[in-house]
Amino acid sequence: MHVMHISEPGAFDAAVETIQRRPIVVQLPTVFVLLAPATSEGAAWLDDAKQRQPHKNYGTAIGDVERFYNMVTPGTLPPELDGAERLNVLTGAFIRCTVAPADYSSVAVRGGSHQGVLLPGPHRDLFTALEAALSDHADPDIMAGHTYTAPLCTSCNISGHPDGSIVEWGPARQFALQRAIPLVIRGEAAAGVAGSYPIFALSATSARIERDGPRLEELRAALPARLFEQAA
Repeated sequence: MHVMHISEPGAFDAAVETIQRRPIVVQLPTVFVLLAPATSEGAAWLDDAKQRQPHKNYGTAIGDVERFYNMVTPGTLPPELDGAERLNVLTGAFIRCTVAPADYSSVAVRGGSHQGVLLPGPHRDLFTALEAALSDHADPDIMAGHTYTAPLCTSCNISGHPDGSIVEWGPARQFALQRAIPLVIRGEAAAGVAGSYPIFALSATSARIERDGPRLEELRAALPARLFEQAA
């Protein structure tokens, strides 16, 4: 197992090379995650690493927000969030959007919706580099026909583990060793906050909070109150 810091020269190149053959672990500011290509094979790698039942759903780590927005079914976002730049207000959260008819599901889409986590700084840069490097590995069969290649992203832990998502280096290192993960990209932990990111499910008229998480109230306060009234 090789460990590099996200700011270290060569870290992005190592991530790009490794993810094409195995999942990698990345330390986000509040949680450790597994990344893999957005393909059926990549999802199978994550199922194996997490000892998870197959055919579960995975989100992605958004690199190019414009490409994420281009998947969204027209007319299914509230006006205040209908645009790639407008989605940046939810940086620090998973954004769940409609990308297909409600009867479509796959390893990356559940009931017509797909979610991606939007982060700032070096992590966004890393995700963008991975998305670009995987551009020739698009798997439209799992993305409702979209050629979207941002990496699949899931919490770094054994599925169903009572301790939940891993937020500290010791357990993350143990997980990576036990599951034969070849590369860990470390970063800086955010002071005073830990856990998986909140999930905002968006529709044409509302924003619904599907999961609590770090900075939830701050993120919610940045959106019009009417969106949550519509979701009630």
